[in-house]
Amino acid sequence: MKNRFIFDSSPSAYNGSMETLTQPNSRLASTDAQLAHVFRRLTMTSHPGAVERSRGSSPEELALTLIDQAYASGLNDGDSLIKPDDGDNDAFVRWWLDKMWSPAAGVRERMTWFWHNHMPSSFEKSELVHVVEQHRTIERLALGNFRDLLQALTVDAAMLHYLDGAGSRGDEPNENYAREVMELFALGVGNYTEDDIRVAARGLSGWFVNYETKEVEFASDQHYDRPLRFFGTRKRWTNASIIDAICDQPACAVHVARSLYQHVVGGQPSDARLTSLAATFRDNDLEIRPLLEALVTTPEFLGQARNRARSGVEYLVATVAIFGTDSIDPDPWWLWQLGQVPYYPPNVAGWPGDERWLNASQVLGRTNILFNTELSDRLISSLEPEVDDVLHHCGIFDASDATRAAMAAARDEFPFDRTHELLLGIALSSPEFALA
Repeated sequence: MKNRFIFDSSPSAYNGSMETLTQPNSRLASTDAQLAHVFRRLTMTSHPGAVERSRGSSPEELALTLIDQAYASGLNDGDSLIKPDDGDNDAFVRWWLDKMWSPAAGVRERMTWFWHNHMPSSFEKSELVHVVEQHRTIERLALGNFRDLLQALTVDAAMLHYLDGAGSRGDEPNENYAREVMELFALGVGNYTEDDIRVAARGLSGWFVNYETKEVEFASDQHYDRPLRFFGTRKRWTNASIIDAICDQPACAVHVARSLYQHVVGGQPSDARLTSLAATFRDNDLEIRPLLEALVTTPEFLGQARNRARSGVEYLVATVAIFGTDSIDPDPWWLWQLGQVPYYPPNVAGWPGDERWLNASQVLGRTNILFNTELSDRLISSLEPEVDDVLHHCGIFDASDATRAAMAAARDEFPFDRTHELLLGIALSSPEFALA
């Protein structure tokens, strides 16, 4: 027998500024709270019991251990085999979500999600077979070298379709990918010129996707093969040399370091911090691991906690991890309600990481998920209906006095009637849970 989740939540509880939400707990006082923060930022969520099992490690030790584990384990061949039903995009989305909320998901899954948002493509212009292949590429290279990843995505079928590189001819090139690879993926606004875009588009020309075989092919007769000047060098350019030239620009290390800082640490880095991180990234030939390790050992990583909202995907992944799949059967449609479906980005810039994830529509979408959840007998039997037990099960070790008071009042008012539902509802509707 399962008990339906019942909880009444008001959107006004979230419809405020990030500063208001984070002010009481911007610095994590306890080691447990810091450990939970490490899991939230380096993996997709803090699973129940993960913090307790990690006691004895410092937050920095845990962060570096999680990174070590990701590189030591590599990519499981079985994990890379995506076999959704033919033509069923929802099955692929559910497959990836299953991986995200698995306790085995680690730094690689977090970085796969980051790169998909940093350099997205969409089902709206690509077939499932091409999206699957792109996902495999990102997953395989997510922890490797940025240059290799960008080279691979430049001639990836899904990306060629999404940013109109497929069929681009040297005598009349499409400039879309040339612009976005510099503006959004690698350099940032102000670090290239319109002439650079025109030259890059010609250097990237000649690629297409075979309609019958679904393979990416190169047509040399459609490629521009005359010398051009690009970032100060005049020669005959290929797609590989164009991407190499972009990655060699000093702005590349700065741009990528800033983007990863915003995702892993949150907020904007100081000029001094960004200069240091970019130097580390550049000095290691754009290898991702040294940059990750530098990020998690900055004072800001723990010193400026709860400064980024949980996105729709992050919220759903965390919620499933807390309830377990015997309580909740996630529907990809829920992600449409939350405004974030993998491989359906709003535009080439991906999803914003700002306070829009805290607005009233988000609260309503998230509350709807809670209303459609039934607690399993396993969860009811194993989880004590006490404030601390429920908070810790949800990965919250730094609850505000207001959240704790609300939970205590619910427990005392309804000690025998759906206490688990009420306590979990308040915890998952709290400002603390709304923030990554």
